[in-house]
Amino acid sequence: MLEIRNLISGYGKLAIIQDVSFKVDEGDFVALVGPNGSGKSTLVKSILGLTNIFEGSITFQGTNITRWKPEKIAKMKLGYVPQLANVFPDLTVSENLELGGVTIRDEDQRRHLRDRVVELFPILKSRPRQRAGLLSGGERQMLAVGRALMAEPRLLILDEPTAALAPIVAEQLLQRLVEIREKMNVTIVLVEQNARKALSLANRGLVLVQGKSAFQGTPDQISQDKDIIRLFLGELAI
Repeated sequence: MLEIRNLISGYGKLAIIQDVSFKVDEGDFVALVGPNGSGKSTLVKSILGLTNIFEGSITFQGTNITRWKPEKIAKMKLGYVPQLANVFPDLTVSENLELGGVTIRDEDQRRHLRDRVVELFPILKSRPRQRAGLLSGGERQMLAVGRALMAEPRLLILDEPTAALAPIVAEQLLQRLVEIREKMNVTIVLVEQNARKALSLANRGLVLVQGKSAFQGTPDQISQDKDIIRLFLGELAI
C-alpha cells in the first residue's frame, strides 16, 4: 500500500530523515517507534507532503506521490491525525465530523460513515452540539480520529495520539485503533512513544534513530533484540 525508498527529507536545507526505506502492506498495523528526536514525526510529515524531499520516493497504492502538495495527497484516501491542532475548537462535534466527510458527496454514505464513527466513539454521539474546544483531551483525540475516518481513508497515520492522556484513556483509544483496523479495513501507522504498548498492538514495527532505520521486523523480533532495546529504545521504553 505504501512504499518509501531511500528517503532523505527535512526542513529548509536540513536533512533529518536519512536514507529510510520501508513498506506498509494492506491490513498492516505498523508501530513507528524510537527515542525523542529520532525523526518519527518528520517521516510521517514527509509522506503527507509537509517536508522537503531531497532524495528518494514515496509511493501510495501504486502512485508516486513524492513532492505532491498536501491537499492533493489528502484526496488519495490517506488520513492523518496530528498530535496537536487536530480538531476545529470553535466548531461543534457534529460540524467537525461533517467537515471530515466533505469529500464524500453521497449523503447516505456520509450518514453511514458518521454512524460507524459514533459507534466506535459513543461519547461523540452524546455531545453533537458541544464545541470541540470544550472536550477533554481524550475526547478531542477521539473526535480527531473520527473526523479522519469520515474521509474513508485506506491508510490512517496517527502521530502520538495518546500524548498527555491518562493511562486508562490512552488504552481505550489504542484499542479503538485495533477495532478500526479490523472492522473498517483501515491500515494503520502509529507513531507512539510507548514502544511496549505500540508493539503489543502492531504486526510490524520500525525503529527510527537519528533519522535512520535502526531495525524493522515483527514486534517479537524487535522486543527480543537486546541491542535495539539497550541502544535505541532504552531499557524502560519497551
